[in-house]
Amino acid sequence: MSPSFIRFPWRAVIRMSGRDRARFLHGMCTNDIKQLQPGQGCRAAVVNRQGKMVADLAVLAATDALLLVVERSNLRPTIDALSRFLVADDVNMEASDLAVVGVYATPPPPGLPTLADPSLHVEGHLILVPDSGYAFPDLQEMTEGEYENFRIENGFPRWGVDMGPDVLPMEAGLDPIAISYTKGCYIGQEVIQRVKTYSEPPRMLVQFQIEGARPQEKVTAGADEIGHVTSATTKVALGYVRKEFKAPGTKVAVGGREAIVRALPWHARLT
Repeated sequence: MSPSFIRFPWRAVIRMSGRDRARFLHGMCTNDIKQLQPGQGCRAAVVNRQGKMVADLAVLAATDALLLVVERSNLRPTIDALSRFLVADDVNMEASDLAVVGVYATPPPPGLPTLADPSLHVEGHLILVPDSGYAFPDLQEMTEGEYENFRIENGFPRWGVDMGPDVLPMEAGLDPIAISYTKGCYIGQEVIQRVKTYSEPPRMLVQFQIEGARPQEKVTAGADEIGHVTSATTKVALGYVRKEFKAPGTKVAVGGREAIVRALPWHARLT
């Protein structure tokens, strides 16, 4: 991939301020927020008491606020869900005017809020810029379609497409980057920890080697329906299968056509 960038109009930023912001978000999400210093960030999920996802977050600590990158369609629901747990906390949440871009295969521009982005199989960063017209003259601009192809080829889930409120974060493959199993209590922590300790997720997001798959096609093994496709390119697809079919190399059928299960490629970067 040549040095590239993409504008993310489908992503938005929540600005969380107030002296209790880190303590409050720490108790509301799956990752360790208290350890973040200004300029540092992490991925996290907000989950409900059943461990199901309310939001997928990229969190960046600024000097006077936490900046939460979310899917734009989920911005207001995320603020509303978090606000329900505010009691006497000194926390304020509002939609920010900052725009989100992705910069790939090049060092990020200096002086802008920056968070590592694992969604493509290259060095990449989410950059928060003053407005959506911010220029990157030395980089090639990707289209949404090109980005989606890279994202699916690398197996990274997108909110509202490959994950949503019926999914545990581990099922979407987010645990290597978005879950701390040592941080202590948060909403939904009991379910997340129980699955980790005593079991495994009942289904998993995997990649399928198959041409011409379509979202929502059924995945079958023999006569049994074992999952479904969530997103696809012309050569590979993403989707969920029951845990007993998640092993790489397992042969299944997608829309009646043979497919081979693969691990999510972006996980390989973390090992």
